[in-house]
Amino acid sequence: MGHFNFENLNPEQRQAVAHNEGPLLILAGAGSGKTRVLVSRVARLIGESPGQPPGICVLTFTNKAARELKVRVNEQMGRKTQSLWAGTFHSFGLQILRKYARKIELNPKFHVADSSDGQAIVKDLLIHMHNSGKNDFQVDRLLNIMQEWKAFPSREPAADAEYLAVAQALIPKYESRKKALGVVDFEDLLLKPLELFERHPETLHKVRELFQYVMVDEFQDTNEVQMKLLRILCDEHRNLAVVGDDDQAIYGWRGAQVKNILEFPKMYEGCEVIQLNRNYRSSSAILDVANKVISKNTDRHGKVLKAESQAAQIEKPEVFVFETDQEEVEQVAKLIEDFHQKGHPYKDIAVLYRSNGQGGFLETELRQARVPYSLSGGTAFFDRREVKDVLAYLMCLFMPKEVSLRRILNVPLRGIGDESLNRLSEYHQEHSEESFVSLLRRTSNMEFLQPAVKQGIEKFFQDLDELRRPFFTKEPIDWETFLPRYFINIGYRNYLQKFCKNDEALKRRWAGVEIFARVFSNFMAKKSDRKTGLKEFVDMMLLRDYEDELESGEKDQVQLMTMHAAKGLEFPVVFVIGVEEDMIPHHKLGSDIAEERRLFYVALTRAMESLILTHARTRKRYGKLREVAPSRFLLEIPSELIRQYPNGYRPVSGDARALLIEDLQAKLAASMEKQRIEPQKY
Repeated sequence: MGHFNFENLNPEQRQAVAHNEGPLLILAGAGSGKTRVLVSRVARLIGESPGQPPGICVLTFTNKAARELKVRVNEQMGRKTQSLWAGTFHSFGLQILRKYARKIELNPKFHVADSSDGQAIVKDLLIHMHNSGKNDFQVDRLLNIMQEWKAFPSREPAADAEYLAVAQALIPKYESRKKALGVVDFEDLLLKPLELFERHPETLHKVRELFQYVMVDEFQDTNEVQMKLLRILCDEHRNLAVVGDDDQAIYGWRGAQVKNILEFPKMYEGCEVIQLNRNYRSSSAILDVANKVISKNTDRHGKVLKAESQAAQIEKPEVFVFETDQEEVEQVAKLIEDFHQKGHPYKDIAVLYRSNGQGGFLETELRQARVPYSLSGGTAFFDRREVKDVLAYLMCLFMPKEVSLRRILNVPLRGIGDESLNRLSEYHQEHSEESFVSLLRRTSNMEFLQPAVKQGIEKFFQDLDELRRPFFTKEPIDWETFLPRYFINIGYRNYLQKFCKNDEALKRRWAGVEIFARVFSNFMAKKSDRKTGLKEFVDMMLLRDYEDELESGEKDQVQLMTMHAAKGLEFPVVFVIGVEEDMIPHHKLGSDIAEERRLFYVALTRAMESLILTHARTRKRYGKLREVAPSRFLLEIPSELIRQYPNGYRPVSGDARALLIEDLQAKLAASMEKQRIEPQKY
């Protein structure tokens, strides 16, 4: 038996690590070192055991977290331990089912069906159902209702009567089909172990003996089924230690129940509660703001984070107010460059926002400013299929390349299949002195092409001519209106619909086209010559893609992500943009105001040294500038805790002002010189 070294732990961490028997709730605030506590407690329980080390099960929410925990425990102990099992709830369920499958009439060689497999089963069952009413059901929605009903049979899901009726009828058929196919779905990985334990108490006893200690990471994210599984595993020995932070409970929309962590001490009499409030991440000024924001939530474990970091210079969080959302992204790009020039690598900087739709405008500004960035937890705006399609159309107006032409020649469908394209490519190789575009323009004499294919190619060039027309007129063009209308007229919106599961998915896709149109409109508004402006816009897009391909290894890039995606991360410099009502709290997604406030709190506590909050007075929606109000969460922050810039700019000192004037004069001189040079024609 070894003696554990507590030297590198603070008093509260030591108390948590030293806990032996009985229920334990560790309230681990943001940046308080919860992983160190989990690792140290596991290492101590194993290392100080007088005989055979106890079996320990640590449940996490990601495989990455489980792997990291096992590696750190082995490093701390100096050897590999066999007494620890760490993994996700679903991994735990899978292991139990593999071992005891036959006890619940399950094929031991079962496969796990993903959501697409489940939807395929439901779709096939629907075909064979005789339903005289509605028959265009959204399969993914039906499956979600069925899964919710399976998990909570006493609670009727919130859905239309038609969907409820069909879902109820489908559930037994769905279960029978899965059994016949020898598959289980992800929900079964939690529900079937519960069924196993309830039907076979002797098996439950064996599993309880196997794991004398159970720990849970990110406990605030557990749902009702996971809590039921924990209770049935631990109610006998009661050695359940959970680590979490109710102030970071942000997944209620996917079934997590914050009441699990709030009511844990009531569930387990004699539960020891330890608060880890020492924050090793953020400055005291940032924590003052974060503490004030979250204190407005009433149903919580009362705790206040205290800064342990000794920052050389503590700066108050800054709030910038801009007239328009376009000015907001322009100035955020400039502020990012300011931080970079002051010595921060780009990778030190993160920009957070409530929903993915906010990122597209900022991406454009960063591209224009040649600021490298990457997008986490989603697809970068300019990598989205619909955006690449629209850009390919613009590229083909005056500078067509074969790769762009191939992308859009049959998008939307014009009857030009892969076989026809391959024959055209072969013909082009035999006549390589001619460009692929020129070849396409004279297909009328090519006998190897079907008449329908020739008509499709002709239609493609007619569509391009229609898109090219505004570049040869001096009349004002509202690109934000023109581009979406153009793509509707050529059938592109209907084409996208074929790849969307439902109307909501189509709206999200089409929003990409509308956002692109606004981005392009903002760019072109600054250009006097439309063709030159188009060329510069395309060059800006292509240059970024080319530079991305050249980079290798760890990239020095600004991180763009939603507030949800930022959970668990930290950055020296954090921007939180669009801090407005209807954005945060969100007008559609934010029905739970307490959870939206927790989400804002999570965003604030990602910052280590500098925190910048921004919002606009007007934001363009549906083609019109509309007045917007700052978020209620922002208004709850006392003015003495922040620096506010209502005009969108920091006041500058005399020396800095002189440098700014000198820089402005140099730019004006360069601009005047540029105007003397005739624009390039193409």
